[in-house]
Amino acid sequence: MKYLALCLLSCGIILMACQPSSAQTAIKTTLPAGAGNRDERLVGLLIKSESTAATIKSITFNLQGTTNIADIKTVKLYFSGTSKRFDPANDQLFAKVRPSSGNIIIKRDVILVNGENYIWITADLKASAREGNQLGANALSFTQANGTVVPIAQADGTRTILLTHKLLFQGGDGGSKSYRIPAIVTAADGSLVTATDKRWEGSDDLPSHIDIVVRRSTDRGRTWSPAATIAGEGTTMGYGDPALVVNKKNGEIVCLFASDKGWPASTAAAPLRINQSISADNGVTWSAPADITSQIYSATCPNPVTQLWQGAFVASGTAAQLRSGRLLAVLAVREPSAKAVSNYVIYSDDNAKTWQVSTNRASATGDEAKLAELDNGDVLMSIRHSGHRLFNLSHDHGITWGNQVDQNDIMDPFCNGDLIRYTALTDGFNKNRLLHSIPFAPSRRNVSVLLSYDEGVTWPINKPIYSGSSAYSALTILDDGTIGMYYEVGEYETYQMYFVRFSLDWLSDGKDRYAKAQGTRLKAQGSRLKAQTSRYLIL
Repeated sequence: MKYLALCLLSCGIILMACQPSSAQTAIKTTLPAGAGNRDERLVGLLIKSESTAATIKSITFNLQGTTNIADIKTVKLYFSGTSKRFDPANDQLFAKVRPSSGNIIIKRDVILVNGENYIWITADLKASAREGNQLGANALSFTQANGTVVPIAQADGTRTILLTHKLLFQGGDGGSKSYRIPAIVTAADGSLVTATDKRWEGSDDLPSHIDIVVRRSTDRGRTWSPAATIAGEGTTMGYGDPALVVNKKNGEIVCLFASDKGWPASTAAAPLRINQSISADNGVTWSAPADITSQIYSATCPNPVTQLWQGAFVASGTAAQLRSGRLLAVLAVREPSAKAVSNYVIYSDDNAKTWQVSTNRASATGDEAKLAELDNGDVLMSIRHSGHRLFNLSHDHGITWGNQVDQNDIMDPFCNGDLIRYTALTDGFNKNRLLHSIPFAPSRRNVSVLLSYDEGVTWPINKPIYSGSSAYSALTILDDGTIGMYYEVGEYETYQMYFVRFSLDWLSDGKDRYAKAQGTRLKAQGSRLKAQTSRYLIL
């Protein structure tokens, strides 16, 4: 048998092809692993063979890089043939062994095919696996049929175990080539509800054939319902870019989304449409899409300012609700004379029956943006912007806006991120906390979660979730105080959609811990923090 190249995959990511005698280059992955998950990738092998009858007799590896071997229930060996994507449902399972310290030898015959061959070593994790522990392994060597032992260059690379990490969609699921655009909320009954673009023909935006699909979880993200289509079924007209918000006044979930025209083709006379669908049963069923475009903009809108707008859509991901009950979302707008994308706010004070538009521009150089109510009642806007985020403040519940400022603490590769309230003194918690997610890098990779204790002035905690290719993300707070994020991962194609759940304790490296609200409104403490927002110098 003649081997052309031997490569190692660290946690499922390919080491560059190389001759056995030449240098090898490792590519690590930091994709999280989920406690209780089966078949979390540890190490994969890519072996290129010129023979159709070459056989591997055994593989030697160890669990170096794993913090606590007791986190692992079982180690398995799979063969996926020529497919570089691990799929435990269809790949051939060759062996199961118990985890142990030191070297582990799996003796099984693996008959290779001509060309590339992929072998995977995986782990079933215990439900008790500790959050924050690392999961790793090194493949050391394999033995050929003639007894020759072929060494494998070791590669560093571990995965962080978090409370939950689940793949919700990948290319090919449901007959669709691509999925994009995460939105997630925690419903009134504690269930998780996601909305996603099902992009049938590829990853392109509208006017491509796109449906909006939802999935639900009633066990904090461990298992999920089958996908249900809420917009686009039975038509090739596109519906996309969902934004979700839970109306705490009546428990309804509102989903805002775009349809029909693509952004460049939209005009006031033939606009990109804005729609909404509402669920009154925690995301189980949804109303038919209702077109609300004329309430907001287009030639048929009675508003003399917005009837001239050439295009508008709601920023996907998370919409917001104030303590007063007002629902808010940010519009990306193409004005008649503007070359850049502007940001405005739409709001509803009647439970999404009707929508109004604030015609005071929040940003003339923005794009997708997110909102969060501060403890003093002001509304903070975080705006997509190349290089770093832009922030702006409203002192009148989103109607008028000050001057945008640079928020240099938050790097932004011109990508959609999320901003949500975690805890507030006014709501009886011990601290004010805001969360922000963003690919914290010059390009779309390294999706991270940031934490602020001073209402967005500074962001001292910055924790990477996945250092590889990654883009849009949406955040939610679960009923137990843990943090959920639904995000895009570009490990194989553009993109796979993952849900991850983690605690404040892990996010803060043990320096902070979630405690339930005490039920008393600490307005005195909240007023002391009001002055801190003046550091934005927004009038």
